[in-house]
Order: sequence, then C-alpha cells, then structure tokens
Amino acid sequence: MKIKLIIRQYGKMAVQNILLPLVYRMQKPEKIQKGLIVFADAHHFQAPSSIVPLVREIKRRGTMQVVEIYDNYQQISFRRLLQRMLLFMKYYARAEYVVLCDNFLPAASCKKRKETTVIQLWHGCGAFKKFGYDTPGDIPAFYRGNVFQNTDLVTVSAPACAPHFQSAMQLAANVFQPMGVCRTDKYFKETYNKACRKLFYEKYPDAQGKKIILWAPTFRGSPADPKLEQYEDMRKLSGQLQEDAFLIVKVHPLLTKKYPYDNCDLTTDQLLPVTDLLITDYSSIIFEYCIYRRPMLFYSPDMADYGVERGFYLDYKKLPGAIVTDQRQLESKVRCALSSKGKDAAEVDAFYHQYMSGCDGHVTKRMADFICNGKKALDRKTLAIH
Repeated sequence: MKIKLIIRQYGKMAVQNILLPLVYRMQKPEKIQKGLIVFADAHHFQAPSSIVPLVREIKRRGTMQVVEIYDNYQQISFRRLLQRMLLFMKYYARAEYVVLCDNFLPAASCKKRKETTVIQLWHGCGAFKKFGYDTPGDIPAFYRGNVFQNTDLVTVSAPACAPHFQSAMQLAANVFQPMGVCRTDKYFKETYNKACRKLFYEKYPDAQGKKIILWAPTFRGSPADPKLEQYEDMRKLSGQLQEDAFLIVKVHPLLTKKYPYDNCDLTTDQLLPVTDLLITDYSSIIFEYCIYRRPMLFYSPDMADYGVERGFYLDYKKLPGAIVTDQRQLESKVRCALSSKGKDAAEVDAFYHQYMSGCDGHVTKRMADFICNGKKALDRKTLAIH
C-alpha cells in the first residue's frame, strides 16, 4: 500500500509541476473569455455548501457563463484525477474568474495570467485552530511553492480573522477582505429557520417542549481510523437530562459508519436553528452558531494536550462559554448554561462582532455584485465590512 501511495504522489507531482503548466500555456488564448466563471473543488463530488449560494446567485442573474468542476480527488482513480485536472486547466487558461473554497493544487500549479481573478471563499468561518502553513500536516510535504499562490481575494468572516488567514496562507495582507461567508446568509432568513424547526420536530417529536442540546465534537484520528472522544460521557449526560433536554449527536462524516444509530442525519446547518445549547470542544462551528446569540459550552478533558498539539489562534480560556474538563461537572454546567446562568449573552454578542461581523445576511449579494460588475479592485467603502 505504501509503495502505491508513493507512486501516486510522485505521479501527482509530475502532473502538477510539468503537465498542468504545459496544458495551461497551450490552452491560453490571446485574451480571456469575458464573463466566464469557473467554480472548482477537489474535496466533494458536488458543489460544497460554501460555494452553493454564490453559484445559484450568479446563475440567477444570467450575465455570466458558469462552469462547475467538482470531484473528490482522494476517492477517484488516477486516470480520472488526471482528466479532471486537465479539464480545469482548459477553462483556467481563459476564465475571468475562478472561485474555490479549499486547497486546490491545480490553481497553484502555474503562473496564471493577471487578467484572471482567483477568489478563495474558504470553507470555515472565524479562525480557531491553526491551519495551512501554521501547522504541520495541512500542506502536502511533497508540494513545492505556495498551495495558495495565484489567489487574488480571500474572503474572511471579520477583520480580526484576516491576520490569522494571512499567516496560514502566506499571502499579501491586501488579499484578505472581511466580506463574510456566503453560506451564512441563510441563518438570517426566518423562512429557513422555520423550515429547519419544522423538519426537526417531524423527525424528533419527543423533543417537543425540551431544550435542544447539540453535541458537535472535532474530528480526531485519521481518515482511516477516525476516533470519537467523550462519547460515553455524552450518553451519560443524555440520561441525566432526559426529562428536561434532548441531546443530538452530530459527528464528522467519517464517523457516521461507526455510530449510525446515535448520529443525526440532519445537516449541521439544519440543526443550528433549533439548538438551545451547543456543546463542542475545538470545532469552528462556534462561529456560525454565535449568529443566533445562544449559549455554548466547551467540553474538553484533553484541553492541555490538544492545544499544544494543534495550536489555536484564539485564547481558549476566553471563549464565550463555560469550559468543562471534568465529567463530574458536566451536568451541572450544562444545566447552568441552559438556565441562562452561564456566561452573559453580551459575551457571545461581542464574540460575534469580533469574528463574524462580515456575516450579515447579504454576503452572497455582495460577492455577486463584485463579480458581475467586473470590479477588479476592492472598493473598501462599499464591499468590506468594518
């Protein structure tokens, strides 16, 4: 298995460093194709949630030619991987805009033409755990150069996040703009929230009249051997609170096969509108959840070890919620948070304004205006949130 993996990695290196730049130069016309926008991703077989709202809005306006190229590079054959990369390079060479939401090595494989604007929406809000070049293991060891090179604009959820993203991506400061995160727009729509509540109570009628607790822990382990820590502690908590509260477990997709009966099949996005208390450890879900200004609690028995191993951009001890490291205190801290006797709501509100101020329900429109109006330079007065 290791030999096959090594061969595959070296094959990818050859493709990225030799073949893709060659294809780009061969496909590059004299002028870009005005109005051509390419949405691409290498981690999903269909449009990721971070991209979907913008794709829909651009299509709705009908002023641009939209090309979508999605695939999960880890789950396809090398032959298909090569085909998909070459297809992207064909359009990349002539596109006016390219929109991504994660690492996408083909976009960094060559020196792009300056007339093409590459936009990185990223896939997370805020800046919690260190990522990119700030932590070992995020960037492929075999890659030479910057995997984010050629990026002209990275949208972040608030001005406070920009320095952390700059450190993680190693790009110029003016690339990072607090224009918000498109997928958060739906949380500001009562029609969406109402539909989520209806769907939830149809699925869980026993939850009526109870406080809804969502446990959403961070992914641990490796894709081949994912782990779920503190699971038994949560089962015990559920039994202790069953008369007053309803506990929902939402684990990482790689863990659903291990916990098929306990894991909720509703999406996290659908669960946030109905959640009265969020329990997590180190998940960036806290940023989206703070839009609702509701209490959160951090259950992290391994806080000391995890913080040293991964590293945070935030001061963990100053997060807007109680931190519990001892299972014996969990029930009482949860009851305290549910009764609004935990940290003041003003603390959650301040957290939102510091890390999520760009997410105001109008991000998709702001991004679509920027793209469809052909603005090549950001007008901070009209686009950025301060």
